[in-house]
Amino acid sequence: MDKTEIQATILFFAKARELVGSKECKLSIQKKLSSADLFDKIVHSFDLESIRNQIILAVNDEFVVPNSILILSENDKIAVIPPLSGG
Repeated sequence: MDKTEIQATILFFAKARELVGSKECKLSIQKKLSSADLFDKIVHSFDLESIRNQIILAVNDEFVVPNSILILSENDKIAVIPPLSGG
């Protein structure tokens, strides 16, 4: 039987880590979904609305392409990356 949901590890960096209060969390997520749906799920699950327009996502070290369909696997790592500041 094919599972429709998987457990992914969500990794938080910089401002996202500060807002969530953790460097990583587990999240049940649809195995197949659009990049927009993944983005919305993460923003709403972890209350990241304040930085919504500043973050990008990466799945297993590959940046997520906007308007793409993703097929995720159990234990995939999804990074939430806000812009880094500094000089």
